[in-house]
Amino acid sequence: MQTSLMLGLRVATQAMVLVLLTRLLGPHVYGSFAALASLAVVLGMLPNLGAGFVMLARNAHGASGIADVWRYAWPLTVLLGLALLVVYVVIARFVTDLPLPLLVLVALGASELLLTPFTLLLSFALQARERVPLSQCVQWLPLGLRVLSALPCFLFTSDQRLSAYVMLQLIASLLGVLLGFAITNRHVTFDWRPRRATRQELRDGASFAVMNLVAANPSELDKVIAVRVAGAHSAGIYAATTRVMNAAVMPVTAMLLASLPRLFRHAHTPTREGHRLIGIIALLSLVWGAASGALLAVCSPLLPWLFGASFMATAQLMQWLAVAAPLLSLRLSAGAVLVALSKPMQRAAFEICGIMVLVGGMLALAPRYGTHGLAIALIAAETSMALLGWWLVRLRLATYRITSRDDTHGAS
Repeated sequence: MQTSLMLGLRVATQAMVLVLLTRLLGPHVYGSFAALASLAVVLGMLPNLGAGFVMLARNAHGASGIADVWRYAWPLTVLLGLALLVVYVVIARFVTDLPLPLLVLVALGASELLLTPFTLLLSFALQARERVPLSQCVQWLPLGLRVLSALPCFLFTSDQRLSAYVMLQLIASLLGVLLGFAITNRHVTFDWRPRRATRQELRDGASFAVMNLVAANPSELDKVIAVRVAGAHSAGIYAATTRVMNAAVMPVTAMLLASLPRLFRHAHTPTREGHRLIGIIALLSLVWGAASGALLAVCSPLLPWLFGASFMATAQLMQWLAVAAPLLSLRLSAGAVLVALSKPMQRAAFEICGIMVLVGGMLALAPRYGTHGLAIALIAAETSMALLGWWLVRLRLATYRITSRDDTHGAS
């Protein structure tokens, strides 16, 4: 519940940023910006190469795991972040035809590829110490400062607003990292002596990074594709609506974050309580997902009032996307359980299948049906991922039961 409160603050802040940006930029420019931001978020999964999950796993074996992983995590994040920044600037030119100066693209990429990965590392370090609400506070800080970044941009002319926001966002991200270090340093001891990662650490981290990259794609890749297959205006309508739908399942995310340390311990030493916890997670994910979907459908007429008259189509689109809320909740919970059970590549596998359904559906349906085609493709993708994900969890748990029974028989 404490984590839900902190995530609730994050969601409220994200909602404020979303409302400010939609009113600041309008559907066309916002659609292009959402595509560029989504590309940066997806690539931003890679710089620390899964070191945060390695921290969680290592800390389950000993308290010194965080400091030891930090030694290779921070230099790796800097080097990979700089390399990916170059890649991002090159790719961003092809994502949208919105004319943006090179400096703006560099600033947007630096926020997500250099600064945000450090914020995530700090959050994982606190989470490994089982200070989950505080870890979410550290992640909230840059978001809170971004609200302040958006407000002054209304003073600029319409063609200068996006560039102004991106530059101020970079400053906000930097301040957020500095404040995050100050908070985390009070609870976690860091070892700043750089070292090379071992082959096993790179292998484990890479599997988590691939999983994280794939996991981000169903929620971000669709914004990039939508610009190309449906146009920037429709993409802006779709992006704003899906952001609201993703925010509605926040309590499920909070539950998963709070449960991860226990789930990692369960993977190390399987117990009946751990099996029961996974069952409760599945049930609560389904119940909250269904409730949030119903709430979204009922409240959909409020969206144009929030985003402005130019986003009138969000009200009708939300009636479709509300169907995806329980499916999204189940997909997220299945993925988190598989990661904790040391099967990140299985999570990546079922989400790759979902991405294929998503991309194929968008390419086939969006040119003819517009935003409704995008919604149908998303619903189909989330359905496939939810079913495959929990099927894999069930197989994994069955393996644990067989192993435990064999161990008991051998001891007898």
